[in-house]
Amino acid sequence: MNRYRPAADVGVIDQDDAVYVARLPQGPIVVLAGTAAVIWRAACDAGAGTVAHRAAGSVDRDSAAITDAVDGFVADLVARGLLRRAQDDPIAAPSERDP
Repeated sequence: MNRYRPAADVGVIDQDDAVYVARLPQGPIVVLAGTAAVIWRAACDAGAGTVAHRAAGSVDRDSAAITDAVDGFVADLVARGLLRRAQDDPIAAPSERDP
């Protein structure tokens, strides 16, 4: 199970087919559309399984076929300070969790 949430200083507007994400107050605004929005929503979803498993149904692909791409994209969002592991994710290291 991999669950994430927006980092503490991140604002999110999830509207229609896009997710707008920005580190506040300086930005910039990142527009996640299409598959990127699907992955963001799957990462923040409290459902069971991996992010790739939760995203697979929305993109009509087998989770095994998209795991590497999904994991890489989520890692990039974490590296950019937009996502953090959820506190209740049992594999999160203390440094990966929001205070």
